[in-house]
Amino acid sequence: MTRHPAALVTLLVTGLLAIGATTADAQLVDEVREKLRGERDLRQLEVSVTASEALLSGELRNFWLKHQAIERALEVEGIETVASEIVIPPPESDQELAEKVAEEVQDYPYYTLFDYLDGLVNNGVVTLMGRVTPDRDKAGEIFERVAKIDGTQDVRNEIRILTPSNADRNLRRAIAQQIFRSPDFERFAIDRNPPFRVVVERSVVTLVGWVQGEIERRQMEQIARQTQGVLRVINELQTFQ
Repeated sequence: MTRHPAALVTLLVTGLLAIGATTADAQLVDEVREKLRGERDLRQLEVSVTASEALLSGELRNFWLKHQAIERALEVEGIETVASEIVIPPPESDQELAEKVAEEVQDYPYYTLFDYLDGLVNNGVVTLMGRVTPDRDKAGEIFERVAKIDGTQDVRNEIRILTPSNADRNLRRAIAQQIFRSPDFERFAIDRNPPFRVVVERSVVTLVGWVQGEIERRQMEQIARQTQGVLRVINELQTFQ
């Protein structure tokens, strides 16, 4: 059977395009692997590239490493999307993971009286919630601490940053001074992580956390209400008794 010259040209061009695509993909694979070599734990990952999509597969200890692998792959020019088949061995239980998350949050050196954090753990997926002051990237730093816990499958960061405000900053200082001058709360003056939190935004004060009993609950609300500049107080304090 004799092929038409036009058909031969089409086959030749198609073949050359396929070879070109394969060569380009191989080049991108090498560049992605080079990016991953910067982190020892990522060097073991398998990499393949089709067009502009990289596929990463293998096993890593936690979500932070997976997150880093994807971010590094996206730094390669020509990679537009990254698909992941990375496996993270799960924790022994959600309860165990939740306890480790709580420890990381409590140990965070910039977690203050004026921040409030909460979270949920479901099948190894951690959801971080709460509000933090805007004086540094607290949400990002807490995300990193939690994502580095071995067994974390994913971290959903829903922490909200409070609106920057000099007036709110002054209110926080004034309320804290009044609280720790009170005989009911002076014992917490040197406690970096008291059981209660004072969240201030746009001159509205939200009290959250725990106090000893109803008397302390009402006393803290009264202190906040009597502070000059406070527009409203939302009392969500819970009691141990």
